[in-house]
Amino acid sequence: MRNVRSLSDAVQGIAPGVPEPRQVLDPKIQESIVLRGDLSGLNEGQKKEYYLFRCKQVGLDPAAKPFDLLKLNGKEILYANAGATQQLCAIHKLSTQITHRERIDGIYVVSVRCTGADGRVSENQGAVDVSSLTGERLANALLKATTKAIRRAVLSHAGLGMLDETEVETIPEARRDAIVVTEDPKAIEVEPIPDEGIVFMVPGAKEAYDKFPNEEEWVDGFLQMVDKIGDSQKFSIVDKLDKLDALYKANDFIIGMIKEEKPTLYEVLSNGIGKVKQVLTLQLREPGGGNK
Repeated sequence: MRNVRSLSDAVQGIAPGVPEPRQVLDPKIQESIVLRGDLSGLNEGQKKEYYLFRCKQVGLDPAAKPFDLLKLNGKEILYANAGATQQLCAIHKLSTQITHRERIDGIYVVSVRCTGADGRVSENQGAVDVSSLTGERLANALLKATTKAIRRAVLSHAGLGMLDETEVETIPEARRDAIVVTEDPKAIEVEPIPDEGIVFMVPGAKEAYDKFPNEEEWVDGFLQMVDKIGDSQKFSIVDKLDKLDALYKANDFIIGMIKEEKPTLYEVLSNGIGKVKQVLTLQLREPGGGNK
């Protein structure tokens, strides 16, 4: 029978036979994780080991906090947040495609296909109850169904059998906490999840620059940042164009959702950034424009 090594060894890549620097997890705790998916029996150091282990399994950056903690009925489990999906798509070069939409007895169902760089394909669905919704609430629910389907497909493709953030939101009486990995090898920090909102990212940042309560305000905030870059006196025209492209890429996941579910709003966004880039391109073509 194979010797059971600690999760810290798995993370650090220690070969069998090398003395273990940390205590092997108690078999009862291993059983709690594997059979019941419950982390409540772990101390802080063991939770950190398990968190790092799960990140390493699929190549995620633990500092970007791809997993959060769900507490319900005395149990604790990890679930994947929006950052996990974004990282997985970027790292593994995954692309997603909506293959079908339908409404069945008041339930809106979206089917998504996820394709990897190697051609391997996974499919999954997202569903929301829209039977009593109208107007803006209906539009938001349709967007959430698409988001749920995409994230479920990506997580399934990556082999992460865990809940997604959009699924956790529907669990009543559940408490959600963010996990922060500290420099202390034996500790993690747990912080309450802030108010819900649509995340707005800036290039190079691992955490959200801002959050907006709805898509309209998100697009308004995005275009304000676009104008700020376009009007800046600190950057050359070439730098401004590069920063606009980087800003778009940093938020391409949200922009893709808006494009699918709110094409009119996407047109506003696209026209806004397009006009600024057009002005900058014309300036670039002027004599000495590359030095401005």
